[in-house]
Amino acid sequence: MGRITILTIGSRGDIQPFCAIALGLIQSGHQVTLAGSPNFAGFAAHWNIPFAPIAGDFKQLLSSPTGLELLEGNRVKLIPEELLWQQLLDAWNACQGSDLIVFSPLALWGYHLAEALKVPAILATQIPIAATRTFPFLDFTERTDQRLPGLANLLSYHLVGFLGWRSNAKLINRFRQDVLHLPQLPWAGARYRRDAPPFLSPLTIVNCYSAAAIAPPPDWGPAVHQAGYCFLNTADSFTPSPELQAFWDEEPKPFYVGFGSMIPRHPEWLAQTIVSALAATGQRAVLCSGWGSVSTDLPPSIYRLEEAPHDWLFPRVSAAIHHGGSGTVAAALRAGIPSIVAPFFGDQPTWGNLLVQLGVCPATHRQSELTSDRLAASIRTILEDSSFQERAQQLQVQLQAEDGVAKVVSIIESHLQH
Repeated sequence: MGRITILTIGSRGDIQPFCAIALGLIQSGHQVTLAGSPNFAGFAAHWNIPFAPIAGDFKQLLSSPTGLELLEGNRVKLIPEELLWQQLLDAWNACQGSDLIVFSPLALWGYHLAEALKVPAILATQIPIAATRTFPFLDFTERTDQRLPGLANLLSYHLVGFLGWRSNAKLINRFRQDVLHLPQLPWAGARYRRDAPPFLSPLTIVNCYSAAAIAPPPDWGPAVHQAGYCFLNTADSFTPSPELQAFWDEEPKPFYVGFGSMIPRHPEWLAQTIVSALAATGQRAVLCSGWGSVSTDLPPSIYRLEEAPHDWLFPRVSAAIHHGGSGTVAAALRAGIPSIVAPFFGDQPTWGNLLVQLGVCPATHRQSELTSDRLAASIRTILEDSSFQERAQQLQVQLQAEDGVAKVVSIIESHLQH
């Protein structure tokens, strides 16, 4: 049995799949520490997962002026150097005594910690991050128009990796030298080093999403594994209030509306847009405010919740209106319901486009460009065209045949044996 540290920072969607992996490892007899953003210490405690905080309140970061710019799709640096240095120190302390480190794309510095400890590491990701000629970085929808030739697709991953490295290269190299007592990496980053330790070369990558959503490209090597979605079963932990249960007993079946950890700059405007679209289509909804805040008075046809587990909510709604975060996309596919996506930034627009291609979403509407008329049109399309529901149920059957957590645990255990 091994001592495993999982490094992941970010929002709820970034943390929850790693809680599922942690539980899978614990149930297999391993000692696990989940090191993550302090916002989720209580969440980890609920599942009895040992937790170590890594500096950075992500709710506060995302609600800051810089965070709001990021959520609007602008290129900004969310984590200042002083905070990044503290995150590295916190993660280094959490990893002491580890036999293996699992880290997320937002915690790529786990690579350096594993090198210093001389232990294997696994990059577990909810988006395709391994270089491929099939599609460019953060555009993993099926390529049919060949807008980018294969070499350009491949180079997009190298370019993103290079730019990400250079943005913090001086600080990381100083940390490697002063704290980890490792040599500095070359100017172009770890990809181009000639002295990579054998236990990190090549770096093992595990894709924590379903092949039914994104098929593995043929040019991924044996170091890239396809596991499937890693679901945390949270439905039994939620008990609806009598008021919510009464709302659920009415007709028609409501829509779900929620944007998770996204914080809109103008939440009241967004709420009014949604209220108007639902009114125009005669639909009811459950509105989950998440990390956003909505103080608008809502009609009786809309029930406001701060949050509730997706695996409890989604099987009870007719469709989900959401931001296109990877975790919400996974939950909607698992529940077999259609989606309408209003993305904010990052990978969200691509997930929305992918759901359109999969036939479970009529359209995506950038959150900043959403109007009540556009949203109402998409709602009507789902209500009038049964193919969206049928296709969602077909994909649900495919996901039910997968066990992403078990696959990740198996991959981790195979590396512990080396």
